Amino acid sequence: MTRFVEVSHTEWIAAPVSKVRAQFADLRHHIAANVHPKLSFEVLSETDHSARFVQFVRLLGIKQRDVFERRFLADGTMIDTSVEGFNKGGSLTFHFTPVARQGHDGTDVAVTIRLPVPPLMGFLSGLLESQVRRELLAAVAEDKHDLEVRGYPMSAARRDAQRVAA
Repeated sequence: MTRFVEVSHTEWIAAPVSKVRAQFADLRHHIAANVHPKLSFEVLSETDHSARFVQFVRLLGIKQRDVFERRFLADGTMIDTSVEGFNKGGSLTFHFTPVARQGHDGTDVAVTIRLPVPPLMGFLSGLLESQVRRELLAAVAEDKHDLEVRGYPMSAARRDAQRVAA
């Protein structure tokens, strides 16, 4: 039986839910703007409702390559599932909820990462969980900066697709 490490975090971002969801889903923007310097992506295929991509990351000093399939649920939740690679069977789930704070519209983004613990390496679970939490917090901060400071340039086509999905 495969063991998993699961880490969750919720972050409020001062931007409307449609824009936040679009930015999180926009792989080509993440690549072009180097939103996550510690991650690299290669888009294999992409539609308004799904994507297949390769992600490279280093965890526990090991360079990892995974092929992810992305799907969107009816409520706008985005789920990336590793179908091939080091973390096969693992997933990243993103929930987007509109929330106003101190008179400003914004979005709570709840992210859950669930990664398999390599066989015979259960003793590393605590260390893996700690590193995944650290990387998750950094990645969400980078997305927040991209949206609130840099200013995500959502295209008209992506806005239209997000309106349909919402």
